[in-house]
Amino acid sequence: MKCFYLWRTKDDSGVSGTGRVAQGFIADNGKVSLFWLSEHPSVTIYDNIGEVKAIHGHSGSTEVRMEPDFKRAFHEMKSAMSEITLMDVAVNRLPPAGAAQGILKQKEPEKVVEEK
Repeated sequence: MKCFYLWRTKDDSGVSGTGRVAQGFIADNGKVSLFWLSEHPSVTIYDNIGEVKAIHGHSGSTEVRMEPDFKRAFHEMKSAMSEITLMDVAVNRLPPAGAAQGILKQKEPEKVVEEK
């Protein structure tokens, strides 16, 4: 499901106002539910986002602004961070000749070299 809102720069009718006037959701099947945030709240269902734009676009004075996909972004970050340790981050930020680098170098496991 994707989230969006309608942003209106000009309100010719004087009913819905300007700024963020409606919030909507696009279902996985493409259907759209639209919730009006004005003094006259209502909910409308559309077959697709194109219908919303055609009916409520008002010649460019209203635009559909998609919300970031926070859930997807979280899972992408979680996946990317799963193999990174605090040590990986710290080593690259510490002064090369600093005391902390010296301690870290002492703590590094020795590499085993196999003889052939």
